Amino acid sequence: MTTKFQLKNQSLLCVNMSAGCFDDVIVRGKKINCGKVGLFAVKLRRHDGSGVIVSVDDCVFMGFDGKTATYFNDNVDIAVHFCVSPDGGALLLRADVSNKTDLLVEWVELMSVCVGGKLRDEQGGSGAIVYPFNEGGLVTNMAFRESMPYRYDEPRYPSKSGYSIFPNMICSQFLAYVSQNCGLYLGMHDPQRTTKHIDFCYRGNDIKLQLRTFCNVDYGQNYAMSFDCVMQPFVGDWQDACEIYRDWFENNLPTGLTKIVANKDLPDWYHKSPVTVIYPVRGRKDTGDMTPNGMYPYVNGLSFLQETATSTNSPVMALLMHWEGTAPWAPPYVWQPFGGEKKFGDFLQQAHDKHMLVGLYMSGMGYTLKSNVLPDYDRTTDFERDNIADIVCADSDGSKKGVICPQQRVGYDLCPACDKSKQIMSDEIGKLCKFGVDYVQALDQNHGGVSYFCFSDKHGHVPAPGKWQAEETCKMLDRVHTYGALLGCESAASEPMIAHLPYSDSRFQLNLYVGTPIPVYSYIYHEYVNNFMGNQVCAMLNKVEESYTYRLAYSFTAGDMLSLVTLGDGKVEYSWDDWIAPHDKTVDKQVAYDFIRTLNGWRQGAAGKYLHLGRMTKPVRVTCGKQHFTLDDGSAYTPAEVLTTAYKLGKTTLQFVVNYNRYEVTVKLPQTLGGYLDNNLTEQFDPTDTMTIAPLSVVALKLDDSAKKL
Repeated sequence: MTTKFQLKNQSLLCVNMSAGCFDDVIVRGKKINCGKVGLFAVKLRRHDGSGVIVSVDDCVFMGFDGKTATYFNDNVDIAVHFCVSPDGGALLLRADVSNKTDLLVEWVELMSVCVGGKLRDEQGGSGAIVYPFNEGGLVTNMAFRESMPYRYDEPRYPSKSGYSIFPNMICSQFLAYVSQNCGLYLGMHDPQRTTKHIDFCYRGNDIKLQLRTFCNVDYGQNYAMSFDCVMQPFVGDWQDACEIYRDWFENNLPTGLTKIVANKDLPDWYHKSPVTVIYPVRGRKDTGDMTPNGMYPYVNGLSFLQETATSTNSPVMALLMHWEGTAPWAPPYVWQPFGGEKKFGDFLQQAHDKHMLVGLYMSGMGYTLKSNVLPDYDRTTDFERDNIADIVCADSDGSKKGVICPQQRVGYDLCPACDKSKQIMSDEIGKLCKFGVDYVQALDQNHGGVSYFCFSDKHGHVPAPGKWQAEETCKMLDRVHTYGALLGCESAASEPMIAHLPYSDSRFQLNLYVGTPIPVYSYIYHEYVNNFMGNQVCAMLNKVEESYTYRLAYSFTAGDMLSLVTLGDGKVEYSWDDWIAPHDKTVDKQVAYDFIRTLNGWRQGAAGKYLHLGRMTKPVRVTCGKQHFTLDDGSAYTPAEVLTTAYKLGKTTLQFVVNYNRYEVTVKLPQTLGGYLDNNLTEQFDPTDTMTIAPLSVVALKLDDSAKKL
């Protein structure tokens, strides 16, 4: 029994109700799906942590009444509801699960569909997947993605930091497939923003696009989906997919979130584009020798900070690692500072006297039993005395294990639903804020700012992942007396956490493990949050100056503030914890300073309001050559020689075009356009369709309604 849903954009979705799958997904007359995959699946979980997955193939089709298809299984009855959106552009689906067991409905998968098993950068392939992973990636080679560390992996307890989970590594609740200016958008438009697994994987010779929502129910309970799963064909590219989600997001904002321009809780420095200078005060890497380096005593760092400020003509923020008086990366206890409050306080006072900012890394919602970095640090006695085992994340059978940062520590993840966890974390974060720092990266290791999986039935939350994770983490952060300091996390704050974590350590470079970084996060959220470039850990490009300036340019065009890493020897590193050979090679400091000065000049001049407050919009196509980098597995990475994004503020749109190379680049535009050569928008150039951009420089195109956008 096949039902056809005719949609806009000459699109047709054909659902085989009896087989429980999509026969055809047609956009502008082109079929873009391949093979068959079940429309839904349900996971039931037992008290011992084992489970059973009920798929369409395990069910008997009972009928379709024009709105609802029903399916029978011995364990569950499933109803899938269909309707066309009021504007005729999308098919909306919901699922209800009647649970006939004493098991827990852990997650429901809905609207799964397959596309071709080879993407456009594979021989014989086509299309690409828009993936909201670590601020956004475009996956164009499935075999490459599956050969890398961030391959498809079924999330499970204990949590790994790299799981494809919203809200965590995944910032937004959608996936999309684009091919030849056509696309299919799959979104879970859930205003409660419950935990979801959003990913894609091989299924036979095809690629399955997969969205699962955790269900927020207890053992033996039914589940009724309270939000729409949106299946929307569209015309365009990745930006058009982002616009579908952004339209929904702005009509369903998370609690407390406002645009930057109206946010009175942000400090003045947030609007002045400080350059974040990231460094340890002991050691040179995440692990190994922790002897104090040239940045200790703390005041030793002031000369490098002043040099950076002067050379880049920018305010600076010192963001310190390995400053903890306990052990590096050994949460939750970090205070007092290494060397004592007096030495750190002298540095903080002198930095503030020089109008510099100071921030500190923390390590998130963990509890360290023993440090692997400093073996003398051991809290086992405290753990047992204070019954900490009662408040750490647990499996369904009560067993406990932690696997976050195992090279640095042995320990567990704290469950924020427990009041004692909230108190420990808020107290420890509060100590740093009270001392007068300007910024605390409080939830490093909690990507996106949310807690990890807990299946305990003793913590007051449903005994499975769910919306409680973000809700309880927000309650924990609400307890922190910040004394005006901003808080942040590792990777940009995921959607429900943005209001609490308005300045975070972007990790866009991790998308080099899955494909090409694209600014999905900024496209959706930039008017609400500006982040910073981050410490660039795991930057896997070969060491040439352009691989560094490329990353600076990417952060700039994404609307992020800039950063650099140093290790106490006066040099600028390619990244933190760098493992790319040659190991002793560092960035040409003058190149780094000069380019940061140029880019940040644009953020600080009249153009800066677009980069700081603007709404990212589709740019015009800029045609140029390719740069050639090598990834650490030896494969090629060939981004365009210029990077470009467009921002609209009021009625004006500026498109920034950045040449990150040490040679000039000639670009071709789709029409004659004028614009500006300087950051104060006073030096204009005449309209042209071809222009040569000087090395390590920026131009701004002025777009009007006639601009031929992508």
